[in-house]
Amino acid sequence: MQFTKNDTNIVKGAAILMMMLHHCFLAPERYAGYEIDFGFIGEGYTVLVSAFFKICVAVFVFLSGYGISISLSRIDLNDARQCTDQLKKRMLSLMSGYWFIYVLSVIAVLIIDRGMLSVYKSDYLPDSIIFAVTDFLGLAELFGTPTLNGTWWYMSLAIIIVAVMPIFYALYKKFGAAVPAVITFMLCGIFKDQNFDMVRWLFTMVLGMICAERNLLVKWAEFRIIKKHDWADWIVKFLIYTPIAVLMIHIRQYCDYSVPYLRDGIIPMFFVFYIFAIVSKVPVIDKVLAFLGKHSMNIFLSHTFLRAYFLKDFLYSLKYPVVIVTVLTVLSLLLSIAIDLLKKYTGYDKLIKRLTQKITA
Repeated sequence: MQFTKNDTNIVKGAAILMMMLHHCFLAPERYAGYEIDFGFIGEGYTVLVSAFFKICVAVFVFLSGYGISISLSRIDLNDARQCTDQLKKRMLSLMSGYWFIYVLSVIAVLIIDRGMLSVYKSDYLPDSIIFAVTDFLGLAELFGTPTLNGTWWYMSLAIIIVAVMPIFYALYKKFGAAVPAVITFMLCGIFKDQNFDMVRWLFTMVLGMICAERNLLVKWAEFRIIKKHDWADWIVKFLIYTPIAVLMIHIRQYCDYSVPYLRDGIIPMFFVFYIFAIVSKVPVIDKVLAFLGKHSMNIFLSHTFLRAYFLKDFLYSLKYPVVIVTVLTVLSLLLSIAIDLLKKYTGYDKLIKRLTQKITA
């Protein structure tokens, strides 16, 4: 058994669904003024679970730490050229998808609602330009400048992860897991009162790295309770792991933690394992989640325009949370497919490929 790229996409697909529910129903203010029928689940528990699904951020961070570790394990860390090329390729891969959607978003806003661009407005013209450029570079959250799309805050975190992972990986290879973990704790302590919340996710990144290096996800998943029958083993694991997952929802939302980076590292790691060991074994669901996972980047970058700006009234008029989230997901997926087709037929993909070859030549 291996934790493959397809498994990664399945987990990403599940994380995207978490994100959709989180963004739609994390607090009553999100749907205020709309008549929502929460059914037998009730508003309280829907909001509780939606707020909990903030862990989608940590799931993506965990997967980043996992994936980058695998990439770094294939190069010689003592070779500066290999390390630099790896960093360039990873950063360009991250930013190229974002840049394309950023430009499309500006075009869409100019056509549909130019007033949205007032977010960059300043009495001093150079400031307006700086705001737009900073947002284009994905650094608005890092520098505290305005952004066209609130969800794009994650780009600053993603850039930080790509930049610091080689350092943490090198420390891990030289000193073991304790040193990079302790460093994340120290950074969280230093920046605790500095309004720089992004450091809290570094521990999650390190957990992803450790799991990749020690193949922990696979080892946990290979543990069998019922040795002779796969289906029986899956049922027993489902009956054991699912209550643990539900318990973790209540622990995270109701317990007071002075060290949130521990909570937002360990709990999301368990959910990655749960999706890998339990959810990914369900036929059809695994295919659907994997397909969503392939489009996760585009969906993440673009769905807020549909949910919060252009189609909010339509979506919340659908009344039922399951229907709202499903329609939003389907529309976002269709938009992602269209974006990929545009990248292909405009030659953007070929341009990025040539650029990648050039900067690593």
